[in-house]
Amino acid sequence: MKKHICTLLAAAMMCSMASCGDKVSNTASAPEETSVPETAADEAVSEPTEEISTESDTWVPLVTVRERDIVSTDELYDYEIYEGGAIITKYKGNDSVVEVPAEIGGAPVTEIGFYAFEAKYDLEEVYLPDTVTTIGEFAFSDCAALNVISIPPQLREIQRGAFAACTSLREITLPATVERVMEEAFTGCASLTAIYVQNPELAYEAWGIEELPLIVYADEGTPVAEWASAMGKY
Repeated sequence: MKKHICTLLAAAMMCSMASCGDKVSNTASAPEETSVPETAADEAVSEPTEEISTESDTWVPLVTVRERDIVSTDELYDYEIYEGGAIITKYKGNDSVVEVPAEIGGAPVTEIGFYAFEAKYDLEEVYLPDTVTTIGEFAFSDCAALNVISIPPQLREIQRGAFAACTSLREITLPATVERVMEEAFTGCASLTAIYVQNPELAYEAWGIEELPLIVYADEGTPVAEWASAMGKY
């Protein structure tokens, strides 16, 4: 369902930008069409990225397209090999506890791809390997029973909506390697009571926790701590 919502929002914003003419700056031109291999014919090839508008100071969705070569197997995961790493594009099981392998297709698993675990309602615990550096857009969205997620010690980025509507998730630790947590990452995480931030330079980017009764644990004087203090969450 969230795929359709995101698609409609992106379409609406693209139309708005087209009608505004010069009012929006840094708008990307439409990408040329690319062919999709047969192995990925039923997979989305658009990967949302974002750019800040210099005039409106709001996020403007852009779209980049690259050819994807999805490998679909009889095993639990579909994946693609990209820049030497394996990206999990879909989890096909229904287990309550999942330990993601450190290697797939002869390559280290470096990314949990967008929507890879979306709406796995029976999923309660996920253990990610140390090789993972990126948790993609809406990767675990709508996993309502998810209450434990092991964050890899080398993780660098949590993308937009990664844990949206994970209503059973109670706490999460962001290691010092995390450089960015994108907007709405924890929207709708009603049970979330604590976020531990270990990177003193990590900035707060509308993570979706404004209305949640939680505590943010971060070093005093850091950007996240200052935001949390102002919000009564420190």
